[in-house]
This record gives sequence, structure tokens and C-alpha cells, in this order.
Amino acid sequence: MAYKLKLKNTLSYSGIVSADARNPFVMANTQKEADEIMETGYFELVESATDEGVPGNTPPSGEKHTKTSLKKLSAEEQKDLIIELGGEVEGTNNEDERVALILQLQEAGE
Repeated sequence: MAYKLKLKNTLSYSGIVSADARNPFVMANTQKEADEIMETGYFELVESATDEGVPGNTPPSGEKHTKTSLKKLSAEEQKDLIIELGGEVEGTNNEDERVALILQLQEAGE
């Protein structure tokens, strides 16, 4: 099982794992490893392989994000999605630019 964790409210962390504002996500292969990472206080669990049906940033059953669904997300959720899709958040200055980039990255990822 894989566990995805995200660096929270800090610029960087280097210890058991390393993460920074540009790459805030880390992966843990076991529950024990994920627990150890979260015990640092710098990370929160984003998703795990056992989170079947838990709502998140990914549309259900392989559906694509739409402009409307993306506008419902907060700015932080949009930025997280850009990072998950392999994009660069720094190039976006407002919601319209983030939404356009997500749609572009989504198309490129097919």
C-alpha cells in the first residue's frame, strides 16, 4: 500500500524524508513509515491506497476536471493539483491561469 503525505505550513523539511514548497509531496510504502513521517508534525496524510471512495482532488472513475469543477477548488487545492500533474505553480498569478494550466496538464497527461 502507498501513502501520500504533504508538507504542511512550512517552507522545507529534511529528516526522515525531504520536502520543500516546490515539492511538498512524499510517498510512504507502509503504514508504519507513514506514521513515522506524520509524527514529525510537518506532514499530513493526503491519500492512501486504502482510501477507496474518499473524496479528494481527483474526479471519480477517471473523469476529467472541468473548468467549473476546478473553480470550486480553493487556490491551495488548485496549486496542489498542478504539482500532482507535474506543473509549475510559480507561473500562475490568478485562478484563471491556474485553471488553464490544470486543463492543459490534464490533456497532456492522457
